[in-house]
Amino acid sequence: MTDESLRELAIRAGVASDWTDQAGAIHQVSPASLRAILLAIGLPADTGAAIADSLQIVSMREAGSGSRFIVSRVGLPITLPFARKGTGEIEVTLEKGGRRTVSPQAGGGEETILPPFEEPGYHIVHLADGDVTVAVAPGRCVTYGDLAGGHAGWGLAAQIYSLRSGLDGGIGNFAGVAALARAAAGKGADALAISPVHALYGALPEQFSPYSPSTRLFYNPLHADPAAALPEAYIRDVVARSGLGEEMARLSGLSEIDWLQATPLRQRLLKALFLSLRNSSDTIEARQDFERFLADASPLLRDHAVFELLHAAQRERDPTALHWRDWPAHYRDAASAEVAAFAAGHAEEIDHQIFLQWLSARSYASAQQACREAGMKVGLIADLAIGMDGAGSHAWSRPSDVLIGLTIGAPPDYYAIDGQNWGLTTFSPLGLAASGYAPFIETLRASLRHVGGIRIDHVMGMSRLWLIPEGAGALEGAYVSFPSETLFRLIALESWRHRAIVIGEDLGTLPYGFREQLSDQGIGGMRVLRFERTQNGYVPPKDWDAQAVAMTSTHDLVPTAGWWAGSDIDPSDGEIDHQAVRDWDRGILWGAFRDAGIAEGDRPAPDDTGPVVDAAVRYVAATPCALKILPVEDALGIRTQPNVPGTTVEKPNWRHRLAGNATDLLEDPVVARRLGQLGKGG
Repeated sequence: MTDESLRELAIRAGVASDWTDQAGAIHQVSPASLRAILLAIGLPADTGAAIADSLQIVSMREAGSGSRFIVSRVGLPITLPFARKGTGEIEVTLEKGGRRTVSPQAGGGEETILPPFEEPGYHIVHLADGDVTVAVAPGRCVTYGDLAGGHAGWGLAAQIYSLRSGLDGGIGNFAGVAALARAAAGKGADALAISPVHALYGALPEQFSPYSPSTRLFYNPLHADPAAALPEAYIRDVVARSGLGEEMARLSGLSEIDWLQATPLRQRLLKALFLSLRNSSDTIEARQDFERFLADASPLLRDHAVFELLHAAQRERDPTALHWRDWPAHYRDAASAEVAAFAAGHAEEIDHQIFLQWLSARSYASAQQACREAGMKVGLIADLAIGMDGAGSHAWSRPSDVLIGLTIGAPPDYYAIDGQNWGLTTFSPLGLAASGYAPFIETLRASLRHVGGIRIDHVMGMSRLWLIPEGAGALEGAYVSFPSETLFRLIALESWRHRAIVIGEDLGTLPYGFREQLSDQGIGGMRVLRFERTQNGYVPPKDWDAQAVAMTSTHDLVPTAGWWAGSDIDPSDGEIDHQAVRDWDRGILWGAFRDAGIAEGDRPAPDDTGPVVDAAVRYVAATPCALKILPVEDALGIRTQPNVPGTTVEKPNWRHRLAGNATDLLEDPVVARRLGQLGKGG
């Protein structure tokens, strides 16, 4: 085995053998890292013979290897990577119904070429030796302009857990989402972007980051709104009979979520509702709806339910068992006889887990219905995390889907000199191709099912990801390429099928031309005021990308008021005079506001944040961007940052709650005037 053959395999498999840092220096990826990454994606490379075998696998993949799932676009000829058996016309069943016949075109000996399809959808091509699914994508995703007739519009962004509503027990839920949506729609908003609602771990209340899910296929039941499926009087009766009301009220009054206390209390309420539902004559319609949901539960959902119970049991048995690979061997395989026996012995508890997903789904759908009934053109915009925890439900139940042994991160840059390791894994490129991209499609559908749009976190992951071998430092990672054109086509197809817009988080260092690629795909990139800087100041509003989504801030940045006040500056960091730097930056920002004609006079003092927030909103409103999204923290002019990247317990991340009920948040005249500026457009 030679390093040359190893690097040849890596390059052909889409694993970059070198990378360039922010200063332009080129670094070689070590042979050990290349072997570990290749092994994780299904290409062993520990010996010369293994490399030769893996090269054959790559060659077969490059040739298509007779795949029965083809991804194309409308108007493009469709190439089936195998010779056709039989003659004459070919019959096709269209996704929306109906059949048509097509005449194959002449192709190479190992190819069959079909004429272009003009209708998007998952169409079935019937061949003599078996069917082929052809996923035909539209030319681009649905855009806000498509939904709004070319007019500009705006929306808010909010963290679900931060929203207060009755009986929330200290954790915001979809009742708050629906209330804020109605209030925002009343001010003219067309969208409400929300934090991720992916399933976390019921037995680990201390792991509450919404961007570290156990699975992205199902939902976090802590955000369920029982009133979306059950009568409110009935819920209050269950609360009273369970003796939960006093503690729920105490936790609801806190300024920050006490996840360790609020989570088990919320779980007790949901369990009480489940048990009562099955024995009550007052909820016949809801019970019948749940029983239908239960009967239709997919194998994936049942596996997730079993995982939740097994995970809790194994954590109780051994609190140091942090990963399902630490479980007894017979429980590591979701398809084992022992797992089936465990499930059979916990049938009632599994029904309860499915009940949680039923209630979550009904809550999600009800909130989106509230958006649409209030007049929003988009409604909810879901947030799709870039990956999932390798110790979670998805990886346990479908290990062939994911890259076991690799985690997602980022190479070193000016902000993190040692790189970053996010502790998440993602789909295997080989696994996706082998499964007809089913895991990716299922994930898109789970996120799009109850919304009018989706924000894809770290959208560059559709093209490449920095992957790190388990146990190694972030510096030992490498870029791994993904089939971006195929993934973007599937995103466009699901966008078209759900009539939903797509936003891509495209901040940070990107490959040349990537933002233009997103625009061509109909995916709106993100333009955040604080990042729209040049060497001489800020990008004037008129020069912002009209296809992108304009924002004043994000959940990973301190809100505008906090930035101006310097509330994010750590006074213990004495190496740099950060206050002096911030004061200089304040002058540059205020100068940009004045140059744009949206502010005048001397810049306000650091504690005088209101005029600065107003000017930031007007600045974003003046851009040609079709959609503007304002974080609710900036709408309210508060200073608290939802999340401080790179921190855990030292900052109260994902815990801040907004003051006041979600119904009333926007009623302050200052807030209403601020939102009115967004409606004026650029």
